[in-house]
Amino acid sequence: MSAPAKTEVHEVEHRAEVAAPAELVYRLLSDVTHGPRLFPNIVHMERFSGDGMNERVGVWLTSGDRVFPWVALRTLRPDDLRVDYRQETTQAPVADMGGSWIVEPVSERACLVRLLHDCRPASAEPDVLDFIAETLDRNSTAELAALKEAAEREAADERLVTEIEDTARVDGSVADVYEFLADAASWPERIAHIVSVDAREGGDNVQLLDWVTHTERGVDHPSKVVRVCFPPDRIVYRHLLVPPLAAVHTGSYTVTGDGDGALVVSRHTVVLSESGIAKVLGEGADVTQARAFTEQALSTSSREVLARAKEFAERRRHGG
Repeated sequence: MSAPAKTEVHEVEHRAEVAAPAELVYRLLSDVTHGPRLFPNIVHMERFSGDGMNERVGVWLTSGDRVFPWVALRTLRPDDLRVDYRQETTQAPVADMGGSWIVEPVSERACLVRLLHDCRPASAEPDVLDFIAETLDRNSTAELAALKEAAEREAADERLVTEIEDTARVDGSVADVYEFLADAASWPERIAHIVSVDAREGGDNVQLLDWVTHTERGVDHPSKVVRVCFPPDRIVYRHLLVPPLAAVHTGSYTVTGDGDGALVVSRHTVVLSESGIAKVLGEGADVTQARAFTEQALSTSSREVLARAKEFAERRRHGG
């Protein structure tokens, strides 16, 4: 029996004008660590391997109450301000998918972003073709809108992006520290500012958490968090529900061996919402104050989590 004929490759292009320098937009697109703060449906991106131009990248995407991992093969073309990609594997109704992000300077402070797709459907059925075309149009439009918003915000004031890091040295094992961090359902019994946690699975090693924290201002604050766990030593997460002061909040916990103990690091990346500053801090408050407020609040919370993880692991080792 002969092999079925390949279906036709369909090519489509979407565009957006962005009020940000082309070099900034390319930098945001080319560095995988920026992915979660650009696109709301990305929980995490990381480079598995690469040589500075060609790279294999993991992407974890939210869809409803699930997180789906996939792998992209990317080629970076900095001289052309272009990123080419192709999905390593695809799922029906798509047989093959690739494309490009192309950034074209318009002026020193503006650019045109072109998002190209080439797609080979698994079937030539009209319903399949319509579904793929509609999905590509919807997703591309949303991605360009998200990129435009993120790039223009950072072009206006790069101080809106802040990163917070706290560390703790633990006289205990990496495994015990990781166990504490991964068991978020038990945090209300172990961490004072965690009021409640509703934990559900959202895929392999994926946690969907609805939790309530008690803030220093005496307010109970609800959050929705999706976490991807990489046992035995790392957890990454994204807040799906953020307070008015934040536009994006992502982070991670990393545990490494340190002599006969462990070193645990908590990291946050927050993109501040300029429109939310006055709502939270009052009229007249500025970005500098918002950064200081956010960094102090998140660092206080992180140090509490790390302190309880330290107690847990050291109690396991030494008893008591």
